[in-house]
Amino acid sequence: MKKNIVLILLGIVIIVFASIRIASTNTIYYYTTTEADYFSKTSDERIKLGGFVVSDSVKKGELGVTEFLITDGNVIMTIIFDGFIPELFQDDMGVILDGYFENGIFYSDDMLVKHDNQYVSDDGEVYDVENYKK
Repeated sequence: MKKNIVLILLGIVIIVFASIRIASTNTIYYYTTTEADYFSKTSDERIKLGGFVVSDSVKKGELGVTEFLITDGNVIMTIIFDGFIPELFQDDMGVILDGYFENGIFYSDDMLVKHDNQYVSDDGEVYDVENYKK
């Protein structure tokens, strides 16, 4: 009887450990613009920075470089992005950027776009992605 209890407890411990390990490797941690404002902006350490794209701030530059502003509602930061821009990228869209600060400007080369479960096509049709219906 004691042997069975020990095996059950050992199994539970292994399952909990594996679940925590898997969750920690699949979780993306990022700084908001307010948190990053306290971060050392002169550091060359790479971080992930998240926020919402400020309306009418996106400017396409030379050689594929894009400049825009992001905010979390408190602090606005300038972003210089040199990478592939996802099709869902637009004003007021949530983004997570991977990069570094230099002279108060965040330079990034990798972007994830945060979106909801609704998709609006070019013709104005609204689709619910979660339930796969119009």
